[in-house]
Amino acid sequence: MKFSRHHNHLINETSPYLLQHVNNPVDWYPWGEKAFNKARKEQKPIFLSIGYSSCTWCHNMNRESFMDQEVAALLNQYYVSIKVDREERPDIDGLYMKACQMMTGHGGWPLTIIMTDDQVPFFAGTYFPKHQNYGLPGLMDILPTIAKKYAEDPQQIAEYMKKVEDALQDTLSKKSNESLTSEDSVRTYQQLNELFDYPYGGFYKEPKFPSPHHLSFLIHYYYKTGDKNALKMVDMTLKSIFQSSTWDHVGFGFFRYATDRKWMFPHFEKMLYDQAFLLDVSVDMFLITKDPFYQLKVNEIIQFVKREMTAENGCFYASLSADSNGEEGGYYLWSLEDIYSILGEDEGDLFAEAYGIVPVGVHQGKNLPYRSGISLESLASTYGIQVEKVKTTLTKSVDKLQKARSLRTAPATDDKILTSWNGYMIAALAKAGSVFQEENWINHAINTMKNLSDILIKDNRWFANYRQGKTNTKGFLDDYAAILWGYIELHQATMEIDHLKKAKTIANDMIKLFWDSNDGGFFFVANDAEQLISREKEIYDSPIPSGNSLASIQLSRLANLTGEMSYYSYVDTMMYTFYRELQDEPSGASFFMRNLFLQQDQTKQVIIIGENTEAFFNHIRKRYLPNIHIISATESSSLATLLPNGENYKKVNGQTTYYVCSNFHCNRPTTSIQKALEEVITESKQKGELL
Repeated sequence: MKFSRHHNHLINETSPYLLQHVNNPVDWYPWGEKAFNKARKEQKPIFLSIGYSSCTWCHNMNRESFMDQEVAALLNQYYVSIKVDREERPDIDGLYMKACQMMTGHGGWPLTIIMTDDQVPFFAGTYFPKHQNYGLPGLMDILPTIAKKYAEDPQQIAEYMKKVEDALQDTLSKKSNESLTSEDSVRTYQQLNELFDYPYGGFYKEPKFPSPHHLSFLIHYYYKTGDKNALKMVDMTLKSIFQSSTWDHVGFGFFRYATDRKWMFPHFEKMLYDQAFLLDVSVDMFLITKDPFYQLKVNEIIQFVKREMTAENGCFYASLSADSNGEEGGYYLWSLEDIYSILGEDEGDLFAEAYGIVPVGVHQGKNLPYRSGISLESLASTYGIQVEKVKTTLTKSVDKLQKARSLRTAPATDDKILTSWNGYMIAALAKAGSVFQEENWINHAINTMKNLSDILIKDNRWFANYRQGKTNTKGFLDDYAAILWGYIELHQATMEIDHLKKAKTIANDMIKLFWDSNDGGFFFVANDAEQLISREKEIYDSPIPSGNSLASIQLSRLANLTGEMSYYSYVDTMMYTFYRELQDEPSGASFFMRNLFLQQDQTKQVIIIGENTEAFFNHIRKRYLPNIHIISATESSSLATLLPNGENYKKVNGQTTYYVCSNFHCNRPTTSIQKALEEVITESKQKGELL
């Protein structure tokens, strides 16, 4: 990025979002004591603006207001202005987003906060135009009015601040005497069923987020109960998205969300976390349904991420912006003339009919491809060709359009390396590689974890983000939970004991740094990091699972893998910690509610000692078996530090031996693969998954 000679205090930052504001006439500061000291010295309130690089309305507010000399003059005269990248500092964002929601009833980005020099907010909102518009007050009115109130009526400001501080404290989770039970998982399903939009898939009417945490819960609910409607909701949602304009049919990948019920008008950001979690869910759906459609989409998601969101070292970038050349979504739009000029008349006709391309599209007169609902069989009949010919022709057309689109000015890439989001992608990629026996996917996940560790661990402490050789924020709960997930999936994909040892290390560190020893649950910010005005403990899922949700799932898995039930004690405590919060709306933490299945279902631990286990794993990989946990080693000595009495698991007669354990006892060891598989998959047989 080029900078003018007139820049503000963001000049030394590495965040792409902060650097987008470095030439603003606003005298921006990064979050830190320099800004707070200035506010104290000059007795000014702080104007805090939080956003992220791929946020369309953040760009709009920047163009309309922060680049404007009149707005800048007011901010520079009356305020100390701080700009924060929410993806670099999710702790700051989470705290002030909660404050905004309490104060206004809503939230979003850009997030606008006005607060005192000791960081207590007394005004909050999201996007504001320069002048009153869209039913919103304008900054030209807000800024002088609040500055005057701050200077002339400090008593009223102080009273309001006290209310905000008290309200934040009231939101902290306190341990209950009652625990969540299986009835709460049923209520979670019932709520999701009520929220489900049956004509079009997804939850709520609009806007529509993919909500992979809900889909994951429903998959587990189907596995537990056999309720086909739960599976139907997942299948309907995913296929609606994949066939709609919220899925990029030319370059692949998911857009962040849609503004309409039919998924046809997306916001064009592409976030790494969406790709990771929806990849994970798509793999599960393939395992359950054996539908080749999901295998195809798994391949396409991975193609996209490797092509457009992967750094040279194999780590993954954070996001792609919605805008290119100042136009939201323009990069992805096509005119009918574009299609014909690239594909020719015959191929263009077929593609236009298959993907809903018309002379005057609904996106600024252009088209965003979607599967029009015309079946391949109907297209084959119309054009007098075989169905396979239709498939191959459309695939070639997509390749041609992808090459042509690559010549356009692409949306900006936010090339930060975020620990948590990379952990999600590592886990999903390793799992996909294991299921589809794609060694290159597994190797990519392994190498990414290694390189991520090299750049983001300092003094045995994970940090949260990396860009241009710099990392300065200690890791949060989400970072540790995501890396734990990544190591567990790497172990399950490779059966390498080292991955499981590292999973135990990260779990132990997570407990030491984040666990609330008084009321249970994990704080978002570690005890060795910067402490804000409130130490948050979040259970509700957002577009992605909360840190507590993900941590609880992975601790349950680790307990069952290693037999160290102390991990389970933390999860059990969390069922008491979050009881009150989840009584009214358990679906708000649907990912966390999956743990009720892991706690109450019969789980099985399989310990394999010996070699030549591929035949066993080939059977296991073909099935959705969330309650089966496998450890494999060539010699029992490798298990001595991992399992209680691990060295006692011996080969029988020198042959590869299988120990299948459940409910704290093990069956007699067997050297028969068939017998071991029968013991492992007994429960799955009841649901129709036969050997």
